[in-house]
Amino acid sequence: MLRRIVSSLTVALAIGSPFTLGLPSRHDRSHGPRKFDLTVTWEQHAPNGFSRNMILINGQSPGPMIEVNEGDDVEVTVHNQTPHNTTMHFHGIEMATSPWSDGVPGVTQREILTGGTFVYKWKATQYGEYWYHAHRLGQLDDGQLGPLVIHPKKDRPNPFGLISKNRDTIRAMEKAAHDIKPLMLADWRNINSIEAWDIEIAASTELPCFDSLLINGKGKIDCWSAEKMASLLGPTQKALLAMGNFTSLTPKGCLPKSVAVLAVAAGYKTNVSAIPDELFDICSPTEGSKEVIEVKQTCDRDETWVAFEVIGAYTTMKSTFSIDGLPMWIYAVDGEYIEPQMVHAISVINGDRYSVLVKLTQAGDYTIRHAATLPIQLISGEATLSYRTKKGVPSNNTIAPYVNDAGVAVSKDVVFFNQTLQKPYPPYPVGQKADQTFILTLGNTDGVGYMWAMNGTAAPMSLDSSEPVLFKPQPNLVNNLTVTTQNNTWIDFIFKVETVPQPSHPIHKHGNKMWQIGSGQGVFKWTSVEEAMKEIPQNFNLVDPPRRDGFATLDSPRGPTWIAVRYHVTNPGAWFLHCHISTHLQGGMALVIQDGIDQFPTVPDEYLSYGA
Repeated sequence: MLRRIVSSLTVALAIGSPFTLGLPSRHDRSHGPRKFDLTVTWEQHAPNGFSRNMILINGQSPGPMIEVNEGDDVEVTVHNQTPHNTTMHFHGIEMATSPWSDGVPGVTQREILTGGTFVYKWKATQYGEYWYHAHRLGQLDDGQLGPLVIHPKKDRPNPFGLISKNRDTIRAMEKAAHDIKPLMLADWRNINSIEAWDIEIAASTELPCFDSLLINGKGKIDCWSAEKMASLLGPTQKALLAMGNFTSLTPKGCLPKSVAVLAVAAGYKTNVSAIPDELFDICSPTEGSKEVIEVKQTCDRDETWVAFEVIGAYTTMKSTFSIDGLPMWIYAVDGEYIEPQMVHAISVINGDRYSVLVKLTQAGDYTIRHAATLPIQLISGEATLSYRTKKGVPSNNTIAPYVNDAGVAVSKDVVFFNQTLQKPYPPYPVGQKADQTFILTLGNTDGVGYMWAMNGTAAPMSLDSSEPVLFKPQPNLVNNLTVTTQNNTWIDFIFKVETVPQPSHPIHKHGNKMWQIGSGQGVFKWTSVEEAMKEIPQNFNLVDPPRRDGFATLDSPRGPTWIAVRYHVTNPGAWFLHCHISTHLQGGMALVIQDGIDQFPTVPDEYLSYGA
């Protein structure tokens, strides 16, 4: 264990990683739980060259990488030194038998007050790549996030033999996957989340325009020329501009305020005058900083493999991710192995994780890029993968990108990740019939553009933090904000989008993964998947559907859409189901699931009494 920790730390230092390895306490390195301490503070920091108040974790953002092994017991102690209450959620971790450590105020715990400390205890029953972040108000938007890796046990089958049959190559890929490097993709504003939310309430609309896109907490404010923006305009942007009698984007690359609200406020009355000009119309460039990941040639091999964990830590944006000139093998999605796909680009939305392997053969500097693909704004961010070999010097040849700064493929030969082809490795069977079906209609509510609902009723962001649902379950409760299930049953959720236009909603379930078994355009007019399959069997897959902890609804610019997901109730507890767009969650797009109510867990006294 000690050798593995020292090796990982050496690799992190050697490649210049911005993440410090969260080492366990000295006396716990061989026995007992892996322990980590995270101190959150509210400080001035300038991730894009512009300084503002934000949340740092152990003095940095993103916070330190939590790195453990499958089967480890884990303790993460969070010290809240900010002026605001907070919690910490471990995104994608199932928290088997420990739902009180899931980190959702009002659902699984009481908030950590200013000056308070909370100890999250859980067992690493999974493997793969995850992340952690705040789960209160807009604190994710303020930098409270970090990467999390669980190394698989030695006898767990991996899919690298589907990429190459060469044993040396497979070992090189396994080593790269063990030393995986996080790439946390984020959008960033020069105002903090509290200020942004106050403006949204005053304007009665969302604020989908940003100042920067960051990679591992680094970026800059880049002000593009009018000519460049005009060359990147897509048909949707041109149509939206024409609706408002405009011909160009603002200097920040955004749709003008009056046009943007037409696209995001769902026809509700707005107060555009409450939106300060600097949020949409003013662009002040900065030098900022750029993440540089240095990789050296592996021994004397002609090829070197490197693995990246691409984490969609966005608050609102959707992007295209790629590395210029380097194809990627996607071998895991949301922490679980899949049959590998070779791609040039990936569409990334909030909460996504893609584990990718890249083969390096030619020394050089390769641009890592992510570009926003929502029509509201043209904006992109970059990092550099710097590869050095023992014999050669970097080539002066220009490395052509696969996508442009609007996230659009530069040729028809560019291959994007295809979720419909995503197959679990090894196969993971899905139940063939649901015991319960819940049909949920997503959209705005309460007559204002910043309020959202999962099923007609907006959920308060912290629910009742003084009485978490986990502490006082209510058997048989089913309403617009609560669903109740029995253990060892199969559950279907049909997510319908009927009021348009609406963006994709990345729906994340806490506690366990789901299968996306169907999707389609138009109104979902049936009462169950079984009934729908009789009429449109081609829209469903019950053989080998993709399995994730989050699925995005289909884009709905002109008409209704729907997706169907199924999961198996095997982890009793109170779990959150919500949209991972920060403003949609803060606006109420969430509900609570009392899973396995017949075998609901007993909460330990230390958690029952915390903050009471």
